[in-house]
Amino acid sequence: MFPSLSRGVECGGVMTSFSPSPSSSGTLATSLATAPSNVVSKARMMSTRRVELKSASRFRASKMLRCCAMTPIVRNSSSSSFGYDDGEKADKKAMRKRKSSFVITRAIPPTLVPEDERKIEDENKDENEDTQIILYSQRWIQLGYLACLALISDWVCFSVAATPGTWDSIFHRSPETLIDVFLFTNVAFCFLEPQIVGKFGLRKVVTSAAALMTFGCALRSGLEFNDFIPFASFMPSYTEEVVGTIMVGAAQPFFQCTPTLLSSRWFGKDERALSTSIAINANQIGIAVAFIVGGLMGQTNEGLNGYFSLITLLSGIVTIGAFIQFQDKPPTPPSLSQVQQEKERKRRCEAEEAGDVDALQEMGEDELELNFVALCKRLIKTPGFWQPTAAFVASIAISNNVSAFIGTTLGKAGVENAFEADEFGAAFQLAIMFGSIFLGGYVDRSKKYKPVSVALIIASIFLLMPIGAGEVMPDAYVLCSLVFLGLTVGPVQPICAELAVEVSYPEDENGVVALQQVCGNLFSAILVPILAYAASGDLIFGKLSGDYAILIVLGLVTLGYFTTFDAPLKRLEADKATE
Repeated sequence: MFPSLSRGVECGGVMTSFSPSPSSSGTLATSLATAPSNVVSKARMMSTRRVELKSASRFRASKMLRCCAMTPIVRNSSSSSFGYDDGEKADKKAMRKRKSSFVITRAIPPTLVPEDERKIEDENKDENEDTQIILYSQRWIQLGYLACLALISDWVCFSVAATPGTWDSIFHRSPETLIDVFLFTNVAFCFLEPQIVGKFGLRKVVTSAAALMTFGCALRSGLEFNDFIPFASFMPSYTEEVVGTIMVGAAQPFFQCTPTLLSSRWFGKDERALSTSIAINANQIGIAVAFIVGGLMGQTNEGLNGYFSLITLLSGIVTIGAFIQFQDKPPTPPSLSQVQQEKERKRRCEAEEAGDVDALQEMGEDELELNFVALCKRLIKTPGFWQPTAAFVASIAISNNVSAFIGTTLGKAGVENAFEADEFGAAFQLAIMFGSIFLGGYVDRSKKYKPVSVALIIASIFLLMPIGAGEVMPDAYVLCSLVFLGLTVGPVQPICAELAVEVSYPEDENGVVALQQVCGNLFSAILVPILAYAASGDLIFGKLSGDYAILIVLGLVTLGYFTTFDAPLKRLEADKATE
């Protein structure tokens, strides 16, 4: 009759219809027919507005009643009450007076029965409880123990770097040989470390490795119980030294490959780079201690023995504390990405135990394999993994070889005082730690992994030049460049370790760093004799030492390759998506 009035009005997803009652249709038709057009238009607008207001009111009522799809709220003026409150009854009475009826409908899914609703609410409640983010103070104790164990392990590796003359006079062997034995052992056990940690858990593996390291230190210092003191007063045989060094080298991967795993399990998303920096570069403090304490105590046979005995005592104390306080993981995950990762790993393990063929095919043929080879296959195919790994390898190779030959390097620069050389060697290691802590915290906040790493690599290349030209450069330039090199080359390791974990998420963080450590330590071990040979040759262009020329070329190649990095930060995206 009146198309503009009978047409449904849609408001906020609610469809309303207006139908004039029979008793009023004639009067309304006559009035509208005789009224001017502007009055008719205004009447229609007012009628539409009343429909919209009533529609919103009935829509709220329909939500409270959980009606089925297309369920009428009010049928007509003679309908019985549906249990409305007093306000709704008043509205209904007012509608009767206007002799018109409204039908309010909303397309909604079928309503669940109360039992299903309670079940879904309980599931959502459990999921919310599982994703509650809590950072426990125990995380700093965990980090402290792992850092101390890494410190002692590298202290053992470079224990005689500051006293090569004493070592050579006792065993008639070069101390670089012992460092190579340590590094090759480290590489071999890095292949086994991810699978061992995955099978036995972080706590059991770390504490067992700490006990193995303590026994290796005791073997290096000599075992002879005299007046209840388990240390000999003289150095043991060279064979015992080598066996003890192998034991410590076998234990070290469980301290140096697990920092990112510890960070993911215990630290929040804005703390991970900082905690990884502290744990990974704690070994640099061990090298610094080796230069200071070794230079003071290791000048004689008896002094060297007492020095090794001190290392054994400290290792034993830290090991006992780890057995008492070190834990596997916190009660709840520290980040949303870790929540998702643990759910994924749980799903994989359940599928493997149940022999679910469909799930296994969906996840991939080797997705559930925990061995190191299967992990490497997946990482090789991961876009953006090898650029940070290359930077990690270059950083560890430069820092290890500068540390190993620092006495020779400073001797060429005219630093004749052995203790002064040891002091600057310690300053180089401390600079690595402080630079890693400062820049690691910055990267945690900014997530600028690539720009920071590029800047650090460039700075390291320039700082290697005056150190390599120490024979023709003033001493002050060489010593300052050495300290600043520690500030720039050291932070590259933890930052690129975290970057590799970001791009390879949700792969095992422990396995990612284990592969990086394998590449880094193996490359360092190969590089040691090459650099030793190059250092003994003539100066390049009459200014630059051959070993530092090789390190500069290594830095340039790494810089060129790292600038090609362009991959998404998957773990960061998972954190943002879950939030």
